[in-house]
Amino acid sequence: MSVYIDTITFIWAVGVLFMYSGWAVKSRRTIPVMGFLAVGTYLVAQSGWTTAFFLGDVWGRDLSNYIWFIFNSLVLGILTVMWCRNGTK
Repeated sequence: MSVYIDTITFIWAVGVLFMYSGWAVKSRRTIPVMGFLAVGTYLVAQSGWTTAFFLGDVWGRDLSNYIWFIFNSLVLGILTVMWCRNGTK
């Protein structure tokens, strides 16, 4: 069941990647670039983790967990930048 849920978010992320790519190229600001990197990292982490899960590859699963760490850090970085810009008004 979780693979189906992961597929939904994976397809959603592909759409968001296209939106962020245009925004990042046009504006070259911090949030669009970090968003583009976060979505790209998510796609690598999710696809790598799911593939390793199906193959039973422990090393690949562990590597994907490190990529998840990078993704989580990027998302928290985006939220921090957004809060610093908008939350302190």
